[in-house]
Amino acid sequence: MIKSFEKNIDDLKFQIELGIKETIKSNIYEDFNKSDLEENRFANDCNDLSEIKSLEELRSYIENYDKCELKNTSRSTVFCDGNSKSKVMLIGEAPGNQEEVEGKPFVGKSGKLLDKILEFININRKNCYIINIIPWKPPGNRNPTKKEIKQCLPFVKKHIELVNPDILVLVGSISAKSILNKDLGITKLRGKWHTYKDKELEVPALPIFHPAYLLRRPNSKLLVMKDILLLNRKIQYKE
Repeated sequence: MIKSFEKNIDDLKFQIELGIKETIKSNIYEDFNKSDLEENRFANDCNDLSEIKSLEELRSYIENYDKCELKNTSRSTVFCDGNSKSKVMLIGEAPGNQEEVEGKPFVGKSGKLLDKILEFININRKNCYIINIIPWKPPGNRNPTKKEIKQCLPFVKKHIELVNPDILVLVGSISAKSILNKDLGITKLRGKWHTYKDKELEVPALPIFHPAYLLRRPNSKLLVMKDILLLNRKIQYKE
């Protein structure tokens, strides 16, 4: 933002030196005002979320939230699936077509594959809890933008706070990078434990490949099984 501001100032000085009386209208202040408005809006959203004390209140808040453009193009809000009392919480990326229809995360082809992977260590929808970074399907199943992730991340943090899990499983690159606040890709993040930190909360977090990735690259399933064994070891022996 600062570099852009300085560049616009240099351009204006150059035009004045050339004797140009009418300059191209600058959007400098509009950009600053727009950024300030977005920051204020995110701050207000966080203040609203601080008053929420239950999952039911959070669901109602998200379902009635109208400041995200994705809400206007999606037919349903995908809030969660599974057991909210579980200490294992999975966080995916965004709903797809089938998820939007059923209103639950991971119920399409990717979801069925994820179920099979988890069944290997006796985890199912009755003993884990599943949410997404984004509760609304992006148009055309595209990846969510940085702005959309930033807008929805407070929902996720509040969700984690309310469930208070012992373990987070971050399913896919978008989930891992968003929750861990890192720019590394999933291939560098997976295979080891990280720590999710927010306020006084610290939770072990394990990134794994998204099942949609595995459907395209079946050879990577072995790596996922290694990660799932890491998860099982953490559950069984608190390693």
